[in-house]
Amino acid sequence: MPFFSKRPAEFGSCCQELKDSLTIPQERFFSASEEGVLYITIGGIQTEDGMSYLDRAVLFCPFCGKRLQTVEEIRQKAGSPTIQ
Repeated sequence: MPFFSKRPAEFGSCCQELKDSLTIPQERFFSASEEGVLYITIGGIQTEDGMSYLDRAVLFCPFCGKRLQTVEEIRQKAGSPTIQ
C-alpha cells in the first residue's frame, strides 16, 4: 500500500494548495490525525458542551485529484473494520 506509511506531515506533497490548506491555522478545514489519516471538516454545530464538528476522511486531494489514501488504509490506521 503506497500511502499506508504516510505520517500527518506528509500530506500536501501533491500540490501547493493542499499544503497551504494544512498549514494555515485560521479557518483550517483539513487535519491529519496522529494515526496518519487525513480528514476534512464538513460541518459544525454549537452544543451546550461547545462546538462539535463532523469530519470525513479524504480519499483524493480536492485540488489536484491525486489519491491520498484508500478506505482499506484508513481502516487499518484507525484500527476499525467498520469504516465504510
